[in-house]
Amino acid sequence: MTTAIDLNADDTTTAAWIARFLKARGIDRIFGLQGGHIQPIWDHVARQGIRIIDVRHEAAAVHMAHAHAELTGALGVAMATAGPGVTNTVTAIRRGRRPTWGRCRTSPTSISCGP
Repeated sequence: MTTAIDLNADDTTTAAWIARFLKARGIDRIFGLQGGHIQPIWDHVARQGIRIIDVRHEAAAVHMAHAHAELTGALGVAMATAGPGVTNTVTAIRRGRRPTWGRCRTSPTSISCGP
């Protein structure tokens, strides 16, 4: 009989700390596209009871996090994995900083990316 080992069960990791930090700040959902570099964070966030909204493109995650921040006033959080995942967020990050309805303002949005 083989016993499964949960490599992300350690609550002293950086991933666990990030998840606890988000939960303590009242984050109730994150938007992102799962990737290998952020898998440990993904696992710990789910354990904290934070809802994960899985998308098909990283730019969509940023747009959704921005919309969440605009509509609720809460911090919008998007996650992307390393490499192309990060570069796919650039256009959406820039778009979120453009004037909206004639006003220049930004919404509280956080982008977290893999190493």
